[in-house]
Amino acid sequence: MAWDNIISRSAWVILQPSNFLIFILIAGILLFKLSQYSSKYKKGANLLIYSSVFMLSLAGFTNFSTWLLWPLEGRFSHLTNNTELGPYSGIIVLAGSEKPALSGTFNQVTFSEHGERLTEAAKLANMFPDLPIIHSGGVRRNGGTWSENDVAKLFFQNSEINIGRIRFESESYNTHTNAIETEKLIAYNETNKWFLVTSAFHMPRAVAAFQKTSINFQPYPVGYLTRLKRQGFLNLNVSENLMMLDLAIHEYIGLFAYYITGRSNELFPAAK
Repeated sequence: MAWDNIISRSAWVILQPSNFLIFILIAGILLFKLSQYSSKYKKGANLLIYSSVFMLSLAGFTNFSTWLLWPLEGRFSHLTNNTELGPYSGIIVLAGSEKPALSGTFNQVTFSEHGERLTEAAKLANMFPDLPIIHSGGVRRNGGTWSENDVAKLFFQNSEINIGRIRFESESYNTHTNAIETEKLIAYNETNKWFLVTSAFHMPRAVAAFQKTSINFQPYPVGYLTRLKRQGFLNLNVSENLMMLDLAIHEYIGLFAYYITGRSNELFPAAK
């Protein structure tokens, strides 16, 4: 695994909001215990405990996470289901929705909550039966017997899509390398637009990465998690709210990191 991937994944274990807020709460409790021996810890303990409880409550019991996702999902929403900007050369679908370990265990396609990446790619494949498909991202993780490519291959076979149309990219491990490795699979004469299929919340970072390549692409966002409109203040679905908070913060951090490291030209890219 590349060093940048190791660093980013390790840092995310700590920075992931649902983890980070729990770490703060635990630290506050430990300081509170210490304050029984020295009062100088009490103020810090109260600050950590109250802050973590407040943020967990805000994120868990309101639509705060939804509000954070709106700008990400809405950035390219005007291109949703738009198939009229051709001519097209092909379809690129980014991995990330496949669950290789479970799929391999049961020899059955298993997706995460982002399975629309593949189902919508299959829809496009049926609408444009002559277009090639690139499935980008198939590194075999942790010595597993199945990769994301393997799950996608079984899905496309089950969907009766000719596997001969599909180019499986198996070297990338993040969005930046998705773009680099995908470019290598595109022929010099395939200069028309390529559909770029990924989750709506992930599309701004995908666009940022792919704009650094020579690929002529059209964003095709799928798998919306919000309705892009006000849904009230209270929302008591704690687990889903915290999941969306993690997704939103992960993407904002990713956009910032890509910009400052030169992996993107814009902090928050828009359609060209």
